[in-house]
Amino acid sequence: MTPNNQIKALLNLIDDPDEDIFMQVKNELVFLGIDVIPTIEKAWEKNPFGKNYLIKLENIIHEIQFKDNYNSLINWRESGSPNLLDGVLLVNKFQYPELNRKKVEKQLNIIVQDAKIEMTDHMTGLEKITILNHIIYKVHGFSGNKDDYYSPSNSFLTSALDQKKGNALILAIIYLEIANRLNIPLKGINLPNHFILGYPDGNKFETTNQKTHSMLFYVNAFSSGHILSKMDIHEFLNKIESEHKLEYFTQCTNHDIVKRLITNLKYSHEKLAAKEKIKELDLLLSIFK
Repeated sequence: MTPNNQIKALLNLIDDPDEDIFMQVKNELVFLGIDVIPTIEKAWEKNPFGKNYLIKLENIIHEIQFKDNYNSLINWRESGSPNLLDGVLLVNKFQYPELNRKKVEKQLNIIVQDAKIEMTDHMTGLEKITILNHIIYKVHGFSGNKDDYYSPSNSFLTSALDQKKGNALILAIIYLEIANRLNIPLKGINLPNHFILGYPDGNKFETTNQKTHSMLFYVNAFSSGHILSKMDIHEFLNKIESEHKLEYFTQCTNHDIVKRLITNLKYSHEKLAAKEKIKELDLLLSIFK
């Protein structure tokens, strides 16, 4: 039996009333992986068995896609998390498994090109950030979604790029991706209850066992790129009654950013009491422990 005929034979058994047979068929299809999805989708379109059959097929497709995404995220982490956008798009695939990366790159690069027109190499970091703020928030109309902050859509890059709204973290990620394409050396700052960006102070380092850049200033991407000082960070930490840890003033890793993105998603789904989603997000978070 050819592989394609084998898959078709398995699909014909999905509607078997014996739950043990169904579970065996499902497990075999999930084991075969992402390449079987087109054949399952064709079976969904033909649907000789009714609504319950469709639901089973949809659940199998979801399980295959989640397993593929889970494994891809493990590979990203184990590779050292070199590319932030790769990790962010893997989180995006949790909700939108068939996302169009070319569209994402195009949306980001349009903003980059608009900013390039206004910038020169001789500008200071602060001058470049001022222009970037104008391009991102005034020209392209991005803003923090204050009305529906905890909506899961605020944590998906594709949704934020399409709707031009998002939470503090996803807007900071968009800002960071644009800045890095313009050779503006911004870094993520993993504050408690908030996420901002920092502009490194050249060769100046904080006093630690590792070289950690001190920041000239900070950028609040959720508030239209508002510029913050180190004193502003101290005041924020006092306000929320938090310790003033060094990590709240210095750059975090791509690993930290993606972990926080998944944590935010989990919190959004907890508010919706979406138990199955929470269970899957816990599995994704376990990758980062």
